Amino acid sequence: MVSQPPAEVGTVLESPEASSRVAQLEAQVAQLKEALGRRQQIGVATGLLAQRFDITPERAWSLLVRLSQNSHVKVRDIAQTMINAHCGRTSPIDAEIMSVIESHLPDGVCLIAIRGDGQQHASDGQQPVGSTRQDLVDHDRPQ
Repeated sequence: MVSQPPAEVGTVLESPEASSRVAQLEAQVAQLKEALGRRQQIGVATGLLAQRFDITPERAWSLLVRLSQNSHVKVRDIAQTMINAHCGRTSPIDAEIMSVIESHLPDGVCLIAIRGDGQQHASDGQQPVGSTRQDLVDHDRPQ
């Protein structure tokens, strides 16, 4: 036999303070779920940069942060743009973000390599002329 909760529990849950607290907690849970998704996207973008330029994940993270600061584009937006480009789903907004980001890289360095078939890939192992690890290392050093 299942017992019913005491009458006071129902009264407490129906109070304005409790329903307000429940709404706050639901909003917090939604924010945490979104943050976990963004964290995963940022991790993927960091991995794409590390592979693309043959650098450590820590160095790739530093590059991602620096690109964000210099271009005034949020890290999460850069990450999503890179993933979209890598998957071949580049929108006009992604192309604009990519252009802004690449304007902050050394001459000749780009995040997207264009293969002979015209497809764009962020990490297909082909680096355009001037797109080397050393270019990024030299560009990252304080003057």
